[in-house]
Amino acid sequence: MDDDDLRQLLRGPLAHQSGVVTRAQLYEAGAAPHDVRRFVRRRLLVRLHDRVFVDHTGASTWPQRTWAAVLATGPGSALCLDAWHPGEVVHVAIDTTRRVRAPEGVRVHRVTGLEAMVRWSASPPRVRPEHDLLLRVERARDESEVVELLASAVRTRQTTPDRIRSAAAQRTRLRRRRLVLAVLDDVERGTQSVLEWRYLRDVERAHALPRAAWQLRRSVDGRTEYADASYEPHRLRVELRGRLGHDSWDDRARDARRDLDQAALGWQAVELVHRQVFRDACVTAARLASVLQSLGWTGTPRPCRSNGCAIAESTSHHVTRGVRDQAG
Repeated sequence: MDDDDLRQLLRGPLAHQSGVVTRAQLYEAGAAPHDVRRFVRRRLLVRLHDRVFVDHTGASTWPQRTWAAVLATGPGSALCLDAWHPGEVVHVAIDTTRRVRAPEGVRVHRVTGLEAMVRWSASPPRVRPEHDLLLRVERARDESEVVELLASAVRTRQTTPDRIRSAAAQRTRLRRRRLVLAVLDDVERGTQSVLEWRYLRDVERAHALPRAAWQLRRSVDGRTEYADASYEPHRLRVELRGRLGHDSWDDRARDARRDLDQAALGWQAVELVHRQVFRDACVTAARLASVLQSLGWTGTPRPCRSNGCAIAESTSHHVTRGVRDQAG
């Protein structure tokens, strides 16, 4: 094989590999061992990993690094853990039936049933979004990260709740399966962030408040506006301030205009931040219950299971005061 043959190979049959080639591929194309040594000596090829080369000197691009990682650990390897986005390490999945020594800069993950999880036609091959998401969920630090991973994937349309459920059903073992399925149900209802999900679970649901409609869309003066949580019968909106996109001057101005527009239509607005949901959920629920009752809600909030729930203390205070009034 001469220099022109090498260029034709890399720009033709192997053009999809971003200039990365293995020794085996060179041999299959007709190169002899001495040809490969000559290409390396003349710097037409530069070694990236054992038996894997790239067709230029200098720093490799991220696509070249990912191709090199897949080829060095293949066949049957695929990118995983969002490795198609640049990072310090390239993550590659292999089936549990294989054992591969990870090259420098590559982390290998052994996955059961990998064959059915991979989009082999991708360049390079990669684990399908819903299966990759579940791999990341299993490695999440805590439940908040699980919620954010699931909500973000659906919000950005990387995948859908149904596809994630189907992927989960294919796995005989899935860490936090119950949490994953519960969060997917809530995401379908409209929750889009950890803060929204924690509000739904720890404030509304835990204290038996009315059920809110999430991400309700309204048209005001030709503009489409969304509310995080809406209690329609009582014309109360709850806005949760914690997501990206509420910090700039323009964002604050837009939020203020929306609140004024909704007030003109007879809606009240309540703004909550992280602390009120994460640390003071019981107090927040008690205050919201009072607001809702003032707007016509005839229900009664219930104490949650936490010790010292503000609603439990409030109920106890009212009962005690009622007994004293009767005694008086």
